[in-house]
Amino acid sequence: MAFITKVQYQPGFTWKDNDARVFNLTSRFFHPSASIGLPFIKSKNPKVYTIYRIEAPIIGQSYPANKTLDAVGLGDIILLDAIVFKRTWGGLGIGPAFIIPTMKPETISSRKWSTGLVFVVLNKKTKGLQWGALLQQFFNFAGDSNKPNQNFMLLQPILTKIFVGGTFVQFSPTFNLNWSKNTFNIPVSISLGKTFAKNLSMQACPEYVVSGPNKGDFIIKFQINTMFLR
Repeated sequence: MAFITKVQYQPGFTWKDNDARVFNLTSRFFHPSASIGLPFIKSKNPKVYTIYRIEAPIIGQSYPANKTLDAVGLGDIILLDAIVFKRTWGGLGIGPAFIIPTMKPETISSRKWSTGLVFVVLNKKTKGLQWGALLQQFFNFAGDSNKPNQNFMLLQPILTKIFVGGTFVQFSPTFNLNWSKNTFNIPVSISLGKTFAKNLSMQACPEYVVSGPNKGDFIIKFQINTMFLR
């Protein structure tokens, strides 16, 4: 939530049952603005500003047991617009969220236009320790009527321990709580990272889904953060 422009790349590889495999390369772009929600509404308080985030995943998947699911393409794009309230202990943010469907391939895209709310809180008061959470709730309002309705929450607890020298350990799995289907994907993960400079960090994260429709999935994720200090 810092007032920093950032580009993030996160490649991930998933091993699934029946020799199915999924590759996901997610790119995220963060851009802060001295505004309140919209670019033309200027903030007069330096401790209140907006962070815009766009997320675009490129997905390739192979299902030997069901070839109709094989596909490569651009997944649905997620836009977040969080108004940040900076505090001495850290900060919190809240704002609208949108999903723009890419429509094709059908096995990758939800084909539903969705909107919702993003809420984020991060506490940095304890030296060497950061904790908080990122919540995104979505529901569809338009799109392909043949596709199932969307009503789900992405909940990501965040706990980061920072060591001397820029090494850090992070616990930040993303829970997918699907209210429409009453299914809940619960992963566990732990990542190890290293900050190489003020504008570059990298981390690796093994993840295992312990409950839900994707139970048994094993994922390896890597993340590269590049920051442009303002």
